Amino acid sequence: MNTTEPKDPTGRISQAELARRLKVSRPSVSKAVKSGRITPDEDGLFDPIEAELQWVSNTRPSVRGKRKATPGGYSDARARKETALARMAELRLAQTEGALLERSAVDYALDDLGAILRGLMESFPDRVAPQVFQRQTFDEVHAILAEAGNDVLLELSAALERRAKEFEVNAG
Repeated sequence: MNTTEPKDPTGRISQAELARRLKVSRPSVSKAVKSGRITPDEDGLFDPIEAELQWVSNTRPSVRGKRKATPGGYSDARARKETALARMAELRLAQTEGALLERSAVDYALDDLGAILRGLMESFPDRVAPQVFQRQTFDEVHAILAEAGNDVLLELSAALERRAKEFEVNAG
């Protein structure tokens, strides 16, 4: 005998059978009866169709059946929101502590660095060619180029230090 078949000759079912059909716990059906969301007849049995209609009509979907987190549902949205709020708080703290720079300031500094480096490298041949022109040996040319390269690096370093000081003054 199938357990989902009504045992009552009129087709009425018990609370336990209704819970199985609705795929919820028996206490959930009992709570629904106590709160008036579904009503049994005077014998405490249910018309299965009427009880299911009452259950669907009077029970919130988020409560009906076993709760399962659905991807993209409320719990996922809330978790994403909480994660975002935590990240924003961490970023504000890092910015307050001076450990975080605004992207526009970094972009400006990199553009400035690129312009300085480009200017130094564009003037490099004009500064070095006259010195190399009269040299006879590889070692002499190498020494001149190495010295000129070091000069470029020193000028770049000095320019970066100046920009860093300017940035500190403007940020402070």
